[in-house]
Amino acid sequence: MSIPGAAETGASGRDQPDSAQTRFFDLISRSSPDVIVLDFSRGPVRGTDTILTVRRRTEIPILVVCNPEQSQMDDYRIAGAADCITAPVDIVSLNQTIQRIVRVRGRGRPPSIRTPENFLFAGIGFYPRRNVLAGPTDPTVDLTTSEARLLTHFVSRPWTLCTRSEIAELLYGAEHSVGDRAIDVVVNRLRKKLVLAGGINAEQLIKTEFRRGYLLVADVATLPHEAPVGPRAVVEPQYS
Repeated sequence: MSIPGAAETGASGRDQPDSAQTRFFDLISRSSPDVIVLDFSRGPVRGTDTILTVRRRTEIPILVVCNPEQSQMDDYRIAGAADCITAPVDIVSLNQTIQRIVRVRGRGRPPSIRTPENFLFAGIGFYPRRNVLAGPTDPTVDLTTSEARLLTHFVSRPWTLCTRSEIAELLYGAEHSVGDRAIDVVVNRLRKKLVLAGGINAEQLIKTEFRRGYLLVADVATLPHEAPVGPRAVVEPQYS
């Protein structure tokens, strides 16, 4: 389903009127689309803000339509877009791209896959259903979909190296080739949020294996209870 968000939301998701945001997310809630298509081919310059706003409210994959002269596709993917295509849009290519997104990241998952458990590591609670971290002193930290997906991967195989190619496929799909920067940005954002939840030492929980990948250096246990509701902290990614 296509949402004409760029034309109505202005330069960024945070600058749009509350009424426009409300209509946008009400439409998503009512229609429950498989994919959200954001058309940035005629702007905005800071489309990453719009993507981040959508990512905080829904896990529905985002497809971005870009102007061929734009050089921000990597930034859009880092912010949480599942894929980017250039305008003018060919309807056959559009449908193929949407089908690929749904197949890789959408609803077409086997029903046997279980909803992830809640996890505890180094005193930090992780609640994948809500994309939330909870620290020992009860602040809660929101994660983006990409950050939560990556952390779920780490906690399911602690003390095990996750290669860069493995992480790239997890975040962006097997069909896409992404640079090291895109992976590093997501990992570093996740590290900053672990520090917010667990303190300064939590930055060392994700260890870098030079040119190989990353691993979580902590024992992991499961938690039966749901995420607490408390003060929330959010880290805004910085784009160059």
